[in-house]
Amino acid sequence: MIEGLDFVLCFIKLGNQLLMLHRKNPPNQGLWNCVGGHIEKGEAPLDACIREVKEETGLNITNPKFYGVLSWRGFEIYQGGLYIFGTELPSPMEIQGNSEGLLNWQPIDWVLTSNEVVDNLRIITPYILNHAAPRLYHFDYADGVIVNSSINSLPGWVKIDKVESE
Repeated sequence: MIEGLDFVLCFIKLGNQLLMLHRKNPPNQGLWNCVGGHIEKGEAPLDACIREVKEETGLNITNPKFYGVLSWRGFEIYQGGLYIFGTELPSPMEIQGNSEGLLNWQPIDWVLTSNEVVDNLRIITPYILNHAAPRLYHFDYADGVIVNSSINSLPGWVKIDKVESE
């Protein structure tokens, strides 16, 4: 198991754009990231994704697709990981603001190339947008820079609809 698998991240797509959050606080302060957050005690990752999207955007998503797990070592916060989800909106919907940072629709090409985006997103986004099977994406950091990355099969223990301790 991955130590600190405590977060969720959700790619929200509309046409050729992704809904991105310009983070006001660490980690990744000052960078654009997808919407997400902590999994609460007793909460399944799938439920955490739906809740976090609602809290941060006002959007009610019901069935986000699971794309895998992202783990890290040597980053600005403790070694850990997050569950990756994605959803596509059928049409524009009203987005509400939040205290986490500025929300904005960003062109996918920009997300894939901009240094203003969390660096590991530039690597995993093509897999997510191409609906790849769930994978384990791992990143090792040194001094804030990715020094090693790997993409592997998803471990069999990963469950998105159950609380991790179950």
